[in-house]
Amino acid sequence: MKRTEKIEIGQRFQSIGTITGNPAFTYEVRALFRSKVDDVDYARLVQIGEPTQQKSISAAMLRNPRHFVPVAPPADERPRPA
Repeated sequence: MKRTEKIEIGQRFQSIGTITGNPAFTYEVRALFRSKVDDVDYARLVQIGEPTQQKSISAAMLRNPRHFVPVAPPADERPRPA
């Protein structure tokens, strides 16, 4: 089954621990790009609370619920109803 959810800058995801299967670290998408080498879409992630920890992974991996789950933004960053 192909998943087509769109990933946007500012979205947050929690990584899933490989041993425990529980959420581990929370990351925020800081950039999206397509590699000219392998023509694959990637997301650059920054760990929340530790901005020196960064990683780039394929967008397909970020959409895979075995590895990452989306996280709602903090209450103070959510849009308020008009």
